[in-house]
Amino acid sequence: MNSVLHLGLVDTRGQTAALAVAGELDLFTAADLGRGVEEVLNEYSTVILDLAGVTFCDSSGLNALLHLRRHAQDTGGQLALAAPPAQMLRLLTLTGMDSVFALYGSLAEAWAAHPTPGAPPTA
Repeated sequence: MNSVLHLGLVDTRGQTAALAVAGELDLFTAADLGRGVEEVLNEYSTVILDLAGVTFCDSSGLNALLHLRRHAQDTGGQLALAAPPAQMLRLLTLTGMDSVFALYGSLAEAWAAHPTPGAPPTA
């Protein structure tokens, strides 16, 4: 199996960074996600993961997200999930993780919930 995961910085505002995640989040790519997000968490206290491009997520992917959430909290930060696709939202709901993560329907909703100090409100 040849899984592919892409992770890219979308935007930063104050101490918050948004990353776009695309591809499969599974046993073969979970470590890549972990390394990439932890690197960003070293610079920004809050990371929003835009999951709209995720095509598959298994228990390894979910475990990686839980590890990243714990890492963010241990360093005084937060991990938020935006726009999880239907399959991933179902996995989060079935495992009860929908009540553990800060979940948003879109990246715009996540940004609205994490306003940048001193920045004017966005329309």
